[in-house]
Amino acid sequence: MIQRNTQIMSSFSNSDRKDDIMRDADDPSNNPKFLEFIIYIIFLFGPLTGNIILVLFHVLSVEFSASPDAILIAIPAFMFPFAITQLFSGAISDLKGRFPVLITGLIIFGIAMILAALSGSLEMYAVANILGGIGFGLTNPVLIALITDMTPPSNIPKKMGFLGASANLGVGLGPLLASQMILIGWRSIYILFTGITIFGLIYLVKSKRPAQKIPEESGIRILFSQISVELRRSVVILMVLSAILISHTYLAITIWTSRSLSGIMDEGLVGLILGIAGVGAAIMGVLTGSTIKKKGVGLPLIIGSIFLFVALIILLILGDITQPEKIVLLAIGWTISGLAGGILFPSITYYSQILSPKRRGALAGLLTAGYFTGIALVPTTLAPLFTLYGITGVYICILGISILFVINISLLFKIARGKISNEEQLIH
Repeated sequence: MIQRNTQIMSSFSNSDRKDDIMRDADDPSNNPKFLEFIIYIIFLFGPLTGNIILVLFHVLSVEFSASPDAILIAIPAFMFPFAITQLFSGAISDLKGRFPVLITGLIIFGIAMILAALSGSLEMYAVANILGGIGFGLTNPVLIALITDMTPPSNIPKKMGFLGASANLGVGLGPLLASQMILIGWRSIYILFTGITIFGLIYLVKSKRPAQKIPEESGIRILFSQISVELRRSVVILMVLSAILISHTYLAITIWTSRSLSGIMDEGLVGLILGIAGVGAAIMGVLTGSTIKKKGVGLPLIIGSIFLFVALIILLILGDITQPEKIVLLAIGWTISGLAGGILFPSITYYSQILSPKRRGALAGLLTAGYFTGIALVPTTLAPLFTLYGITGVYICILGISILFVINISLLFKIARGKISNEEQLIH
């Protein structure tokens, strides 16, 4: 009788467990695949928000009674806080957990989007971009580390490819989306971003959190120790320098080409070209992840560099890109530069998650801080050349920077081969 009761109780217990499993499967907040999807969606918001300005130069200059050159302030206003915050946010998430940092960042970012939608002056718009940079700076590197936390070592290259695809899709989708929504009103863009941010925030608060080993010791001293340990490694310095240089290549092409066409070419057409380039870059990001997993990171670095030089040669041959008859070749060169970014960015991001698995949040933060610091500097560093020599002078400078970038990644590849962790050895 006791045995029969035990069997009955066991049957009920098994049934309860099955019901729990079914409920977990039906509840998106407990679905790791859906969590991954949300991470990719949030990850594209950084470049998407930072790049919508590329088709808003004319609209905002009229709205705020300012010149298109004055509107350029929105780029460093977002990018500098974005970059600086990332120096610390990834390391903080190593010590305090990913989700608290993510949630804090999204709250600040949501406030920034509301403020941008309500902006009545360029100064208020710039402040909104500063807050947006801080908010997303808390979020961006943590998303990279969180994906890696959830991923077996053998699949890390593939996930970095997806993240790279998401980021590059944001670069192209932002201007494309903005170019269509300005027909309704430019403020509608930020209202949409606010709604999506609120959804992501609610989901992260409710979702089941993946396991993360958090050190017993934490604090300012440990935080700076984590960062300083990595910055003393030559391979990390090369990785960060690669990120700074790459931002002055394909993204510099996008920023200054858009600036050159402001008020000359229809915003919808510019948005369409950037959208095509973004989709192409996203596809290349996915393919890059698979290639790294099968062949290693060297091949994508070579292919991406070749694409970059081909794009620059096309753009330099064109000369005056504002002539309507050159639009097809301009679109081809611009798109190829986007494809180069779609290959090179996930390749470098891959290093940030392999070189130091115990401090992958800190490394992700250092990488993205370098990358977005570079983007923030692009409007300033290349402005004198644009003033003196036009867009051709800018392209020639980018060509020189591209050569430096190739030299740097060659050194990074060579040194990293002798320093990769056991985690990468599991991949190959």
